[in-house]
Amino acid sequence: MKFNTSTTVPDQDFLPFALFVQGAIVCCFACFSYYRQEMPSMLFYMGLGTAIIISFVIYKVFESRYLANALLLVTLVIGFIYAILIILDPSSLIWCVTALPILIVLCHYPKNLYLFATLFGAAALVLFQKASIDHSDTPSVSTILQFLFTTLVVGIITFSASKFRIKSLAKIEDLSSLVIKIKAEDVLTGLKTRRYIESCLRDRFLITETLTSAFSVIIADLDNFRSINERYGHSAGDSVLSSVSALLKKTLGDECVFGRWDGNAFIIIIPHDDTEATLLMAEVLRERISRLKLKIQGDTLTLSFSLGLVSSAKYHDPDDLLLHAENSLYQAKNTGGNNVVMG
Repeated sequence: MKFNTSTTVPDQDFLPFALFVQGAIVCCFACFSYYRQEMPSMLFYMGLGTAIIISFVIYKVFESRYLANALLLVTLVIGFIYAILIILDPSSLIWCVTALPILIVLCHYPKNLYLFATLFGAAALVLFQKASIDHSDTPSVSTILQFLFTTLVVGIITFSASKFRIKSLAKIEDLSSLVIKIKAEDVLTGLKTRRYIESCLRDRFLITETLTSAFSVIIADLDNFRSINERYGHSAGDSVLSSVSALLKKTLGDECVFGRWDGNAFIIIIPHDDTEATLLMAEVLRERISRLKLKIQGDTLTLSFSLGLVSSAKYHDPDDLLLHAENSLYQAKNTGGNNVVMG
Protein backbone atom coordinates (compact mmCIF):
# COMPACT_ATOMS: atom_id res chain seq x y z
CA MET A 1 0.00 0.00 0.00
CA LYS A 2 1.44 3.34 -1.04
CA PHE A 3 1.50 5.95 1.69
CA ASN A 4 0.51 9.38 0.46
CA THR A 5 1.57 12.24 2.70
CA SER A 6 1.00 15.06 0.25
CA THR A 7 -2.66 15.66 1.02
CA THR A 8 -3.72 19.23 1.66
CA VAL A 9 -7.12 18.45 3.18
CA PRO A 10 -7.40 19.61 6.80
CA ASP A 11 -7.46 16.79 9.31
CA GLN A 12 -11.16 16.61 10.16
CA ASP A 13 -10.54 14.83 13.46
CA PHE A 14 -7.56 16.89 14.63
CA LEU A 15 -8.84 20.39 13.81
CA PRO A 16 -11.52 20.60 16.57
CA PHE A 17 -9.07 18.98 18.99
CA ALA A 18 -6.41 21.57 18.08
CA LEU A 19 -8.84 24.45 18.53
CA PHE A 20 -9.92 23.21 21.95
CA VAL A 21 -6.45 22.37 23.25
CA GLN A 22 -4.72 25.51 22.01
CA GLY A 23 -7.62 27.63 23.23
CA ALA A 24 -7.30 26.11 26.71
CA ILE A 25 -3.52 26.57 26.71
CA VAL A 26 -3.76 30.22 25.65
CA CYS A 27 -6.38 30.84 28.32
CA CYS A 28 -4.11 29.37 31.01
CA PHE A 29 -1.15 31.48 29.85
CA ALA A 30 -3.32 34.62 29.81
CA CYS A 31 -4.44 33.97 33.40
CA PHE A 32 -0.86 33.30 34.45
CA SER A 33 0.33 36.55 32.84
CA TYR A 34 -2.48 38.48 34.51
CA TYR A 35 -1.54 36.97 37.88
CA ARG A 36 2.06 38.09 37.38
CA GLN A 37 0.94 41.52 36.14
CA GLU A 38 2.66 41.00 32.78
CA MET A 39 0.28 43.07 30.68
CA PRO A 40 2.07 42.75 27.29
CA SER A 41 2.06 38.96 27.58
CA MET A 42 -1.56 38.91 28.72
CA LEU A 43 -2.62 41.03 25.74
CA PHE A 44 -0.62 38.74 23.46
CA TYR A 45 -2.41 35.63 24.72
CA MET A 46 -5.77 37.38 24.61
CA GLY A 47 -5.13 38.20 20.97
CA LEU A 48 -4.29 34.59 20.26
CA GLY A 49 -7.40 33.47 22.10
CA THR A 50 -9.60 35.84 20.12
CA ALA A 51 -8.26 34.49 16.82
CA ILE A 52 -8.79 30.92 18.03
CA ILE A 53 -12.38 31.72 19.02
CA ILE A 54 -12.99 33.18 15.55
CA SER A 55 -11.52 30.01 14.01
CA PHE A 56 -13.85 27.92 16.14
CA VAL A 57 -16.87 29.98 15.06
CA ILE A 58 -15.88 29.60 11.41
CA TYR A 59 -15.49 25.85 11.88
CA LYS A 60 -18.64 25.28 13.92
CA VAL A 61 -21.12 27.86 12.64
CA PHE A 62 -20.07 28.34 9.03
CA GLU A 63 -18.74 24.75 8.71
CA SER A 64 -15.67 25.88 6.77
CA ARG A 65 -12.84 23.55 7.74
CA TYR A 66 -10.39 25.05 5.28
CA LEU A 67 -10.85 28.63 6.46
CA ALA A 68 -10.76 27.66 10.14
CA ASN A 69 -7.68 25.53 9.52
CA ALA A 70 -5.95 28.37 7.63
CA LEU A 71 -6.79 30.99 10.27
CA LEU A 72 -5.50 28.78 13.09
CA LEU A 73 -2.27 28.11 11.19
CA VAL A 74 -1.70 31.82 10.49
CA THR A 75 -2.50 32.69 14.13
CA LEU A 76 0.00 30.20 15.52
CA VAL A 77 2.75 31.15 13.06
CA ILE A 78 2.37 34.88 13.74
CA GLY A 79 2.14 34.18 17.47
CA PHE A 80 5.33 32.09 17.36
CA ILE A 81 7.24 34.84 15.54
CA TYR A 82 5.85 37.58 17.78
CA ALA A 83 6.73 35.63 20.93
CA ILE A 84 10.33 35.18 19.78
CA LEU A 85 10.84 38.72 18.52
CA ILE A 86 8.84 40.81 21.00
CA ILE A 87 7.71 38.99 24.16
CA LEU A 88 10.67 36.66 24.65
CA ASP A 89 10.08 35.54 28.22
CA PRO A 90 10.12 31.98 29.61
CA SER A 91 6.34 31.57 29.40
CA SER A 92 6.26 32.65 25.75
CA LEU A 93 9.00 30.14 24.92
CA ILE A 94 6.98 27.41 26.60
CA TRP A 95 3.91 28.44 24.61
CA CYS A 96 5.94 28.22 21.37
CA VAL A 97 6.76 24.60 22.23
CA THR A 98 3.04 23.84 22.71
CA ALA A 99 2.14 25.49 19.38
CA LEU A 100 4.64 23.54 17.27
CA PRO A 101 2.95 20.10 17.43
CA ILE A 102 -0.35 21.63 16.32
CA LEU A 103 1.36 23.45 13.44
CA ILE A 104 3.07 20.26 12.32
CA VAL A 105 -0.11 18.17 12.31
CA LEU A 106 -2.38 20.80 10.76
CA CYS A 107 -0.04 21.83 7.95
CA HIS A 108 0.69 18.33 6.56
CA TYR A 109 3.83 16.96 5.01
CA PRO A 110 6.03 18.31 3.35
CA LYS A 111 4.82 21.86 4.04
CA ASN A 112 5.00 21.28 7.79
CA LEU A 113 8.65 20.23 7.44
CA TYR A 114 9.53 23.45 5.62
CA LEU A 115 7.54 25.49 8.14
CA PHE A 116 9.21 23.81 11.11
CA ALA A 117 12.68 24.28 9.64
CA THR A 118 11.94 27.96 8.93
CA LEU A 119 10.58 28.68 12.41
CA PHE A 120 13.34 26.71 14.13
CA GLY A 121 16.05 28.43 12.11
CA ALA A 122 14.54 31.88 12.61
CA ALA A 123 14.19 31.29 16.36
CA ALA A 124 17.81 30.13 16.67
CA LEU A 125 19.08 33.11 14.67
CA VAL A 126 17.05 35.69 16.59
CA LEU A 127 17.74 34.23 20.04
CA PHE A 128 21.49 33.90 19.57
CA GLN A 129 21.68 37.36 18.02
CA LYS A 130 19.87 38.86 21.01
CA ALA A 131 22.01 36.86 23.42
CA SER A 132 25.16 38.23 21.78
CA ILE A 133 23.96 41.78 22.41
CA ASP A 134 23.62 40.80 26.08
CA HIS A 135 20.32 42.44 26.97
CA SER A 136 19.31 41.99 30.58
CA ASP A 137 15.85 40.75 29.57
CA THR A 138 17.22 38.25 27.04
CA PRO A 139 17.26 34.57 28.09
CA SER A 140 20.69 33.11 28.81
CA VAL A 141 22.54 30.96 26.30
CA SER A 142 21.78 27.85 28.34
CA THR A 143 18.05 28.71 28.31
CA ILE A 144 18.18 29.27 24.56
CA LEU A 145 19.93 25.94 24.02
CA GLN A 146 17.39 24.16 26.22
CA PHE A 147 14.53 25.79 24.29
CA LEU A 148 16.01 24.86 20.90
CA PHE A 149 16.77 21.30 22.01
CA THR A 150 13.25 20.87 23.41
CA THR A 151 11.76 22.34 20.23
CA LEU A 152 13.79 19.95 18.08
CA VAL A 153 12.82 16.90 20.16
CA VAL A 154 9.15 17.89 20.19
CA GLY A 155 9.27 18.42 16.42
CA ILE A 156 10.87 15.02 15.74
CA ILE A 157 8.40 13.22 18.02
CA THR A 158 5.44 15.03 16.47
CA PHE A 159 6.60 14.28 12.92
CA SER A 160 6.98 10.59 13.78
CA ALA A 161 3.62 10.42 15.55
CA SER A 162 1.86 12.30 12.75
CA LYS A 163 3.33 10.03 10.08
CA PHE A 164 2.38 6.92 12.04
CA ARG A 165 -1.14 8.26 12.60
CA ILE A 166 -1.69 9.04 8.92
CA LYS A 167 -0.41 5.59 7.94
CA SER A 168 -2.77 4.01 10.45
CA LEU A 169 -5.71 6.06 9.17
CA ALA A 170 -4.84 5.07 5.58
CA LYS A 171 -4.79 1.39 6.56
CA ILE A 172 -8.11 1.74 8.38
CA GLU A 173 -9.61 3.45 5.33
CA ASP A 174 -8.34 0.69 3.04
CA LEU A 175 -9.75 -1.98 5.33
CA SER A 176 -13.08 -0.15 5.55
CA SER A 177 -13.23 0.10 1.76
CA LEU A 178 -12.46 -3.61 1.51
CA VAL A 179 -15.21 -4.48 4.00
CA ILE A 180 -17.70 -2.29 2.11
CA LYS A 181 -16.70 -3.94 -1.16
CA ILE A 182 -17.07 -7.43 0.31
CA LYS A 183 -20.51 -6.56 1.63
CA ALA A 184 -21.60 -5.02 -1.67
CA GLU A 185 -19.95 -7.36 -4.21
CA ASP A 186 -20.44 -11.09 -4.64
CA VAL A 187 -17.05 -12.83 -4.67
CA LEU A 188 -17.89 -15.39 -7.36
CA THR A 189 -19.79 -13.32 -9.89
CA GLY A 190 -18.59 -9.80 -9.21
CA LEU A 191 -22.23 -8.67 -9.07
CA LYS A 192 -23.90 -6.81 -6.22
CA THR A 193 -24.86 -8.87 -3.18
CA ARG A 194 -28.36 -9.54 -1.91
CA ARG A 195 -27.79 -7.24 1.06
CA TYR A 196 -26.80 -4.40 -1.26
CA ILE A 197 -29.84 -4.97 -3.50
CA GLU A 198 -32.18 -5.03 -0.51
CA SER A 199 -30.72 -1.73 0.65
CA CYS A 200 -31.24 -0.27 -2.84
CA LEU A 201 -34.85 -1.44 -2.84
CA ARG A 202 -35.52 0.25 0.49
CA ASP A 203 -33.99 3.46 -0.84
CA ARG A 204 -36.06 3.20 -4.02
CA PHE A 205 -39.27 2.93 -2.05
CA LEU A 206 -38.33 6.02 -0.04
CA ILE A 207 -37.73 7.90 -3.29
CA THR A 208 -41.01 6.58 -4.69
CA GLU A 209 -42.90 7.89 -1.67
CA THR A 210 -41.36 11.33 -2.22
CA LEU A 211 -41.39 11.62 -6.01
CA THR A 212 -44.08 9.08 -6.93
CA SER A 213 -41.73 7.54 -9.52
CA ALA A 214 -42.27 3.78 -9.78
CA PHE A 215 -39.67 1.24 -10.87
CA SER A 216 -39.59 -2.38 -12.01
CA VAL A 217 -37.92 -5.51 -10.67
CA ILE A 218 -36.93 -8.70 -12.48
CA ILE A 219 -35.95 -11.87 -10.65
CA ALA A 220 -34.36 -14.41 -13.02
CA ASP A 221 -33.38 -18.01 -12.32
CA LEU A 222 -31.36 -20.52 -14.33
CA ASP A 223 -33.45 -23.56 -15.20
CA ASN A 224 -32.20 -27.03 -14.22
CA PHE A 225 -29.08 -25.61 -12.59
CA ARG A 226 -29.03 -28.34 -9.95
CA SER A 227 -28.52 -30.99 -12.62
CA ILE A 228 -25.41 -29.14 -13.82
CA ASN A 229 -23.92 -29.23 -10.33
CA GLU A 230 -24.83 -32.90 -9.87
CA ARG A 231 -23.41 -34.01 -13.22
CA TYR A 232 -20.35 -31.80 -13.64
CA GLY A 233 -19.58 -30.64 -10.11
CA HIS A 234 -19.84 -27.33 -8.29
CA SER A 235 -16.81 -25.86 -10.07
CA ALA A 236 -18.68 -26.24 -13.36
CA GLY A 237 -21.73 -24.60 -11.76
CA ASP A 238 -19.55 -21.71 -10.60
CA SER A 239 -18.22 -21.33 -14.14
CA VAL A 240 -21.79 -21.17 -15.48
CA LEU A 241 -22.75 -18.50 -12.93
CA SER A 242 -19.68 -16.45 -13.84
CA SER A 243 -20.52 -16.66 -17.56
CA VAL A 244 -24.14 -15.63 -16.96
CA SER A 245 -22.98 -12.75 -14.76
CA ALA A 246 -20.64 -11.55 -17.49
CA LEU A 247 -23.53 -11.61 -19.96
CA LEU A 248 -25.71 -9.58 -17.59
CA LYS A 249 -22.98 -6.97 -17.20
CA LYS A 250 -22.61 -6.78 -20.98
CA THR A 251 -26.34 -6.58 -21.67
CA LEU A 252 -27.70 -4.32 -18.94
CA GLY A 253 -27.08 -0.58 -18.92
CA ASP A 254 -25.56 1.49 -16.16
CA GLU A 255 -28.99 2.77 -15.14
CA CYS A 256 -29.95 -0.70 -13.91
CA VAL A 257 -28.90 -2.10 -10.54
CA PHE A 258 -28.45 -5.86 -10.62
CA GLY A 259 -26.90 -8.58 -8.56
CA ARG A 260 -26.89 -12.17 -7.40
CA TRP A 261 -30.05 -12.84 -5.45
CA ASP A 262 -29.76 -16.39 -4.21
CA GLY A 263 -27.76 -19.35 -5.55
CA ASN A 264 -28.46 -19.35 -9.25
CA ALA A 265 -31.00 -16.51 -9.12
CA PHE A 266 -30.35 -12.93 -10.17
CA ILE A 267 -32.24 -9.69 -9.56
CA ILE A 268 -32.46 -6.52 -11.65
CA ILE A 269 -33.84 -3.14 -10.58
CA ILE A 270 -35.00 -1.06 -13.55
CA PRO A 271 -35.49 2.69 -12.89
CA HIS A 272 -38.90 2.88 -14.61
CA ASP A 273 -42.19 0.95 -14.72
CA ASP A 274 -42.67 0.92 -18.49
CA THR A 275 -44.22 -2.54 -18.91
CA GLU A 276 -43.38 -2.95 -22.58
CA ALA A 277 -39.76 -1.87 -22.11
CA THR A 278 -39.33 -4.17 -19.10
CA LEU A 279 -40.84 -7.14 -20.96
CA LEU A 280 -38.58 -6.43 -23.91
CA MET A 281 -35.53 -6.35 -21.66
CA ALA A 282 -36.55 -9.65 -20.04
CA GLU A 283 -37.06 -11.28 -23.45
CA VAL A 284 -33.66 -10.05 -24.63
CA LEU A 285 -32.02 -11.56 -21.56
CA ARG A 286 -33.88 -14.84 -21.95
CA GLU A 287 -32.94 -15.08 -25.62
CA ARG A 288 -29.27 -14.24 -25.06
CA ILE A 289 -29.00 -16.79 -22.26
CA SER A 290 -30.50 -19.44 -24.53
CA ARG A 291 -27.89 -18.63 -27.19
CA LEU A 292 -25.05 -18.91 -24.68
CA LYS A 293 -23.07 -22.10 -25.36
CA LEU A 294 -20.68 -23.30 -22.68
CA LYS A 295 -18.07 -26.06 -22.97
CA ILE A 296 -18.00 -28.14 -19.81
CA GLN A 297 -15.88 -31.31 -19.67
CA GLY A 298 -16.25 -31.85 -23.41
CA ASP A 299 -19.98 -31.23 -23.44
CA THR A 300 -21.77 -28.16 -24.79
CA LEU A 301 -24.32 -26.82 -22.33
CA THR A 302 -27.41 -24.90 -23.37
CA LEU A 303 -28.92 -22.72 -20.69
CA SER A 304 -32.34 -21.22 -20.17
CA PHE A 305 -33.73 -18.46 -18.00
CA SER A 306 -37.04 -18.08 -16.19
CA LEU A 307 -37.96 -14.52 -15.27
CA GLY A 308 -40.56 -12.91 -13.03
CA LEU A 309 -41.42 -9.21 -13.42
CA VAL A 310 -43.22 -6.75 -11.16
CA SER A 311 -43.75 -2.99 -10.92
CA SER A 312 -43.38 -1.16 -7.62
CA ALA A 313 -46.48 0.90 -8.42
CA LYS A 314 -48.66 -1.96 -7.17
CA TYR A 315 -46.94 -2.49 -3.83
CA HIS A 316 -46.24 -0.54 -0.66
CA ASP A 317 -43.00 -2.05 0.65
CA PRO A 318 -39.98 -4.05 -0.61
CA ASP A 319 -41.05 -7.31 1.03
CA ASP A 320 -44.42 -7.32 -0.70
CA LEU A 321 -42.80 -6.49 -4.04
CA LEU A 322 -40.19 -9.25 -3.72
CA LEU A 323 -42.83 -11.78 -2.69
CA HIS A 324 -44.84 -11.13 -5.85
CA ALA A 325 -41.69 -11.07 -8.01
CA GLU A 326 -40.72 -14.51 -6.71
CA ASN A 327 -44.29 -15.76 -7.25
CA SER A 328 -44.05 -14.59 -10.87
CA LEU A 329 -40.74 -16.42 -11.19
CA TYR A 330 -42.26 -19.63 -9.80
CA GLN A 331 -45.09 -19.36 -12.34
CA ALA A 332 -42.54 -19.01 -15.13
CA LYS A 333 -40.69 -22.11 -13.93
CA ASN A 334 -43.88 -24.13 -13.36
CA THR A 335 -44.91 -23.58 -16.97
CA GLY A 336 -41.76 -25.37 -18.16
CA GLY A 337 -39.13 -22.68 -17.68
CA ASN A 338 -37.45 -20.51 -20.30
CA ASN A 339 -40.37 -18.13 -19.90
CA VAL A 340 -41.24 -14.59 -18.75
CA VAL A 341 -44.17 -13.87 -16.43
CA MET A 342 -45.36 -10.40 -15.50
CA GLY A 343 -46.84 -10.10 -12.01
